[in-house]
Amino acid sequence: MLEKLNDSQLDFLKEIGNIGSGNAATALSTMIGKKVDISVPSTKVVPISQIPFIFENPEEIVCAIKMKMREDVEGEILLILNSNTVKEINKILTGSTLEDITSLDEFSASMLKEIGNIMCGSYVTALSGFTGFFINPDPPELAVDMISAVLAEVSLSVSTTEDYILLIETSIKIEDIDKELTGYLLLLPNEESLEKILKKLGMWN
Repeated sequence: MLEKLNDSQLDFLKEIGNIGSGNAATALSTMIGKKVDISVPSTKVVPISQIPFIFENPEEIVCAIKMKMREDVEGEILLILNSNTVKEINKILTGSTLEDITSLDEFSASMLKEIGNIMCGSYVTALSGFTGFFINPDPPELAVDMISAVLAEVSLSVSTTEDYILLIETSIKIEDIDKELTGYLLLLPNEESLEKILKKLGMWN
């Protein structure tokens, strides 16, 4: 079903992402005490097998914050941050330099989970507002692993027959940080929930 979405339908899903990102930026600004702008440069449908190749190194260790979705919509939503983005965020939060993201301390891991909770939760809230569905996300879980390993685990937990995933690219600009940070929101509803969402949005007959 995802594979068959046209440009206007993807633009509509991108607009949901823009609304969610605006809410997330406000919450993150409050959390870190700096101005935060989040934009959504693109929303695409991508084969799950190709997700690792959006990163410069497909075997790169990444940080993934995952949340299960329950009730009217079931599946998972996750935020994936590459190692450079995690290191920059960690420096803002702790003032210290992180050499290896596999050695996150308890405070940094907790803060990253909260960032994922804000980003994913804001998108879920926006999606719920557009569809009228009650979506109840579980508390966030943190995984630090190769992107392929993260996706394999998530795909199995969703048990979907879909080979495609909705990929929402987010560009994060934080006050006093020269470079833009990139995060990727991945939406993986199970097949029944995806059909319900698309029908509710008038995207599926």
